Amino acid sequence: MKPVLFLSACLIVAGVGIGCKKNVEDTTVVEGAANLPGASNVWVALDKQNYDGAMAALFKVRDACTTEEQGLQFLVLARQVRDKFSEAGVTNKAAAQAAMTLRAMTVGGR
Repeated sequence: MKPVLFLSACLIVAGVGIGCKKNVEDTTVVEGAANLPGASNVWVALDKQNYDGAMAALFKVRDACTTEEQGLQFLVLARQVRDKFSEAGVTNKAAAQAAMTLRAMTVGGR
């Protein structure tokens, strides 16, 4: 009976270790999204409610992505921007249109 408990304990510890590693990687990707070249331009445009400018800046960020990790970071950034567009889209037609355009862009792939 004791070997079964030992084996179960080992599997639980291994599972927790694997789960923690994934969270660290996810955090790295999310934090990396803000550091993509040109990402700050996206947020500046959003702060000014310049939705066309934010879309243009987002396209430039997408085009600058060269690695798989940057591609994942871009998807995180695009999701964050889409959420902001959607929030503003409740009262602003330009933001709602930008949200629809961004949704089509990210669903359609690169």
